[in-house]
Amino acid sequence: MVAVGCPRCRGVVALHEGRPLVTASGHVELWHRGCWDHRDVPFTVTARPMIAIVAPPPPRRARTAAVAALALAGAGVAVWGPVELSPAASSLANIELGSAEPVEVHGSVASREIAPPLPAPHTETSLEAWYPLPERDGVRLDVTFTSLGGWTHPVTASAELMPERASRHFGATRLGIERPECGSGHCGVDLDGPRGRALVAVADGKVVRVERKELGADGRSGRYVRLQHDDGTLTAYMHMDDVAEDLQVGDLVRGGQYIGTLGATAVFAAAPHLHFSLEVPRHPDAQGDTTDTTYIDPAPFLVRATIVAVPERRHAIKPAF
Repeated sequence: MVAVGCPRCRGVVALHEGRPLVTASGHVELWHRGCWDHRDVPFTVTARPMIAIVAPPPPRRARTAAVAALALAGAGVAVWGPVELSPAASSLANIELGSAEPVEVHGSVASREIAPPLPAPHTETSLEAWYPLPERDGVRLDVTFTSLGGWTHPVTASAELMPERASRHFGATRLGIERPECGSGHCGVDLDGPRGRALVAVADGKVVRVERKELGADGRSGRYVRLQHDDGTLTAYMHMDDVAEDLQVGDLVRGGQYIGTLGATAVFAAAPHLHFSLEVPRHPDAQGDTTDTTYIDPAPFLVRATIVAVPERRHAIKPAF
């Protein structure tokens, strides 16, 4: 622990216990608190040897800035911004300034010292940091498959980008599904929302499958729509209550375009939700309603998606014959 000598009694003062004072000459003195309270009463005990002050005098600019900051604080003016002090001066609390040195506050110094910082560049949200963008062979997947960037969130006016419950995440336990890339069976993300909430396409694409049977062809997917995007990726929207009336295989849809409503078809023991899945092709030339794909977790792209309040209502573009 660093110690210095009290100017009144010459006794040793521990740095964390003393009362500091910056003198008019710029030196820092450290007083016993009792000595400070009786500084005007002569000390009669034989003076002890003076111990050198360890703190060098702060540079003039630092002293000026400190004086200005404390003067403004004493006047009830809040100082929003950093005040530069020397390391020694900034390590001492409750510094009391001598009155002999004139206070000089220059406009140029003040504007430089307390100016607000420049706006910080965009940083990732906590969700984005939690779900980093995946890579393949050292290349980010949204670079290889450009449709994965700039998604519109599939659930309009959603209160969440991703569900909190782990049982709704990709790879959660689902009995009877054996896809090695899907962890314990869940090959998508279950997105919450009220029954009847409008659903939209996450990106431009072509309709490659429309299932309007209540339980779906497999008895567990319900009504759903499957889209293939320009780069070959596929997204699927399952358990829908309704599919857009005029939507047919071969139609072209835009990102953010209405495709149906969130529902509970083929949902037997859970609240209404959208089962949303993402697949990437194993071969770049795979087209149509192919199964030559690999499921991947859509979470990194969902947390970077834009939630829209209402869907884009427009007719799908019909294929030319």
